[in-house]
Amino acid sequence: MPKGKPLKTRVLGLSKGYKYKEWLNSELNVDEPFINYFKFADTFDGSQSATNYHYTDLLKKLSTGQSNKLTKIASTAKRLYDSRNKLDSEFGKRYKEYWEMKNEDINLQRTMRAQNQQTVLRLNEITNNQIQHLAQMANNSEISDRVTAISEFDETEEEFEEDSITERVMKQTANLPSTDKSSRVGELKIIDLSLQITVEILKAETSAAQFESIMKATKIDLNPMSIQANTLIKGLNDTPLSVQALRKAIYHLGFHDNFDLITNHDIGFIEVTVRHFLDFMNSPNSPLNTIMLERTAATYLIIFIVNQLFISNNDVIKLGWLEREFFSTDRTKFDGIIFKVGDKSIAPGLVEFSGGINDKTSSQKNAKDIEKLYTNMVKVMEDIKTDKMFCMRCFGHNIYFEKLVHYDGVMYRTVDVVVEIPTTPRKLIAYINEIPNILAWKEALINHALNLN
Repeated sequence: MPKGKPLKTRVLGLSKGYKYKEWLNSELNVDEPFINYFKFADTFDGSQSATNYHYTDLLKKLSTGQSNKLTKIASTAKRLYDSRNKLDSEFGKRYKEYWEMKNEDINLQRTMRAQNQQTVLRLNEITNNQIQHLAQMANNSEISDRVTAISEFDETEEEFEEDSITERVMKQTANLPSTDKSSRVGELKIIDLSLQITVEILKAETSAAQFESIMKATKIDLNPMSIQANTLIKGLNDTPLSVQALRKAIYHLGFHDNFDLITNHDIGFIEVTVRHFLDFMNSPNSPLNTIMLERTAATYLIIFIVNQLFISNNDVIKLGWLEREFFSTDRTKFDGIIFKVGDKSIAPGLVEFSGGINDKTSSQKNAKDIEKLYTNMVKVMEDIKTDKMFCMRCFGHNIYFEKLVHYDGVMYRTVDVVVEIPTTPRKLIAYINEIPNILAWKEALINHALNLN
């Protein structure tokens, strides 16, 4: 019986715009499918580190939630790739030879670019000298102005080199196969540091000093918690995973006398929000285990949490909820806006609800909300001339605390905290352990708001 055409191998979850989709199909839809590393490296045509990041990311995608056939193909390729540093293996020898030749070509191209740049600069210098000579002879102010403009060429060249590094990083991070569309803000010219692989590529494509300065500029520093708050967190972690036991621990370890909302804001936030979730778990029919639409879920969760988070700072922050507009974003409405008290033209943060609880909100809805948030955050930052802005999102069973930072001419997205909505005692402990990070995010927003005028 003659062989028919091989069945087309389907890859689930790969975006339609994946840059290397045609190459991948050519590797998979043959009689003996194999994801050849060296063919991928030729197609990708990037640095060794970037190539490896993308290749391993692709293999991860092809071995997660795929058919048994595709998982086996990816696993075989991964085992072979893992032998790249074993010089006694055939793959290891070829890998070493391939990158020695490739790196020679890359270094040669860099040398040629540097030589070409030096040639252009030298010609520019000669031209400048000639024009200056003519200007002195003719005493022509117009020519002198042109000399000034041309003399700025060196600065432009330096800026161009810096931009080329940024552009290269953004191009590489925009085509990662394992991240769905909702995780990407690359189309907005934003580098997404919420993805670990993006951080690794950025590190590989920048100098050590530049990478360190970027990480420092986009990081939120933890603030020391009060002794009472630390004692409560430790006590809850040491408590058996029982609703009743956790409730008893809060009663014994929490404040009873002399509680001050401002001084004890951290332990206050822990007590109130933990009790809130314990009440849900104790209730006859917990709303968190039912289907709730977007606004109903918001009143139980993100609105309650945000109101409690900023209650000790309501002399600085005013919260606006549901279908609110902000002048910098035209007619766009937001589920929540974090205003600065006394000036509604200043908003250090935005809030979006992306669906409810257990209502099967699509990832497309989430993606649109992320695009909406970051598009408008860029507008606001440009309008009020600031270098950062904050936002919160709620999607599925997670709440995200994020920010957008403009540093050294580049926009960076960070997801500083992700908490899963606690529906069990074990998940509640995980939420409690993230509270110091949530409070650090809040303090960063408060300090930023105080500096905005």
